[in-house]
Amino acid sequence: MAIAKNLEKHLKQNKVKYEIVEHRKVYTAFDSAETQDVKLTEVAKGVLLKGKKGLYIAVLPAGMNCDFKAVSKLAEDKLSMAKEKDITAKLKTKVGLIAPFGSLYKLPVFLDKKLAKVQTLNIPAGSYTESVEIKLKDYLKLENPIQGSFSVKK
Repeated sequence: MAIAKNLEKHLKQNKVKYEIVEHRKVYTAFDSAETQDVKLTEVAKGVLLKGKKGLYIAVLPAGMNCDFKAVSKLAEDKLSMAKEKDITAKLKTKVGLIAPFGSLYKLPVFLDKKLAKVQTLNIPAGSYTESVEIKLKDYLKLENPIQGSFSVKK
C-alpha cells in the first residue's frame, strides 16, 4: 500500500520535499514511533475533532492525548473527538490513517506547540505501513496551522 494519492499529489503540486518511510504494519502513531525508532516528540498524529461549527484536525505528538478544553479555546468552539463515521465520510479514510493536512479536506488545523520544536515531522500518510517525513517549516507553510498548547501526557 502506497501513501494516499491525494496526499502525494498535494505535496508534489506544492513542491514540498518529503521522504516515504516504510515500516511494519501499525495502527497508532505511538506504535509507528516505536517501530521506526523515532522519538515520540517527532511523530505527529492527526485527530479529527467535531464542534458546533464543524470539523477540525488537531496535530499533536504521538505520545500525548488531546486536551479538548484547551483546543476548544483555540477553536472558539466546544470540541470533542469525532466519530468513526465522520472520519470515513468526510476524510474518506479509516481510523489511524488521518494524514494531518486539513488543506486536503478544507478543514482548519491546530498544531500543538510541542511539535513546533522539531525540525522534521514524521506523519501518517494514509497507510498502515508507510509514513512521510517532512520538514516542519514546509508543513507550516503548507498548512498554516493555528498553534497552541493542547496536548497532555497519556
